[in-house]
Amino acid sequence: MSSMIRIVIAEDDPGLCELFREQLNLVPGFEVVGEAHSGREAIATVERLDPDILTLDIDLPGISGLEVLPVVRWCSPKTKVIVLSGHDEETTILEALELGAMGYLVKGDGTNLEKAIRAVQRGEVWARRRVLARIFDQLVGLVGRTFQRAEGEPSPSEPVFI
Repeated sequence: MSSMIRIVIAEDDPGLCELFREQLNLVPGFEVVGEAHSGREAIATVERLDPDILTLDIDLPGISGLEVLPVVRWCSPKTKVIVLSGHDEETTILEALELGAMGYLVKGDGTNLEKAIRAVQRGEVWARRRVLARIFDQLVGLVGRTFQRAEGEPSPSEPVFI
């Protein structure tokens, strides 16, 4: 039997926070251990409780969710962060993942939060397929440029002098 997944919810909308808490507490193996309604409160709550998962809204008052991400990685390295936001722009999603989020869900898009939490807890990344495909393409390009430089060839971004 697996241990409980301890979750902190950082959400500035009290109604949504309550809804997420009620939904998650009904899931066997999940325990909501704390809530935060601002960026500063999210950092303090994670630091104090050291949860397994932090669900993090981007639009928190004071310190934004994107600013909270690197601080949480520093003060609670084992805590995995899932951004749960109304922002669905690909650039915002990529930025959150680059800053250390392990998952990104858009509020109201019908994504199963329970599945996302379980996947992220296992060490998987959870985001829209097209975003993950773009990240993969960027990594393949980076590896290709690194390999070319290792072979002594200039990278595509370097000028060539003849």
